[in-house]
Amino acid sequence: MTVASVSSELAPLTDRQREIYEYIRKRVTEDHRPPTVREIGEQFGISSTNGVRSVLSALIRKGYVSRSPKVSRGLEVAEAAVPKAEPLREGEGEGVEIPIVGRVAAGTPILAVQNLEGTVVVDRNFLAARRDVFALRVKGDSMIEAGILDGDLIFARQQQTAEPGQMIVAQVEDEATVKYFHPEKNGVRLEPANSAYKPIWVPEDKNFSIAGLVIGVLRKFN
Repeated sequence: MTVASVSSELAPLTDRQREIYEYIRKRVTEDHRPPTVREIGEQFGISSTNGVRSVLSALIRKGYVSRSPKVSRGLEVAEAAVPKAEPLREGEGEGVEIPIVGRVAAGTPILAVQNLEGTVVVDRNFLAARRDVFALRVKGDSMIEAGILDGDLIFARQQQTAEPGQMIVAQVEDEATVKYFHPEKNGVRLEPANSAYKPIWVPEDKNFSIAGLVIGVLRKFN
């Protein structure tokens, strides 16, 4: 995700608010995932999580970031600061090249491989020519009732928030998995689409984030 400059129409920030905002923006740009409250505190020497949350509340109130509850990496840079996906220009061809960034478990979560494995070219109309999409290869069968099988490529739109019930690429600690997203009172329930599997319960004190929203699947028949 590429993050642009903040609109001049947004409310001005204090020096500390701007420092923290720029840090969040840099992490989103370079790591494609925002920092946690704890990481922000460590970066700026703020020992109290309430101190960090106070600054984040100001950034949210002033329109610089938004935050999804129950998600440790639920920060998202303001929509005004994120460039819109650009449609392909005439003459650029009928295909869109999508990076394959690793593997995702659709069963017991496995360590996510963030190295680029290659690319896949799909019809520009399939993904509405979006530029913020990545592909991951599924391993496991916990999403078969949703039509996602072992070995499929799933396409996901990069974003850090989701609505309850949406299918997401979830990061749990250093692992990734495809599941239905259900935020609850004391954590997040990741629901499989296979009656043989139990949901994954992620307590609120565990490192959890959303990497993207699943928007498509590609299957190769042998």
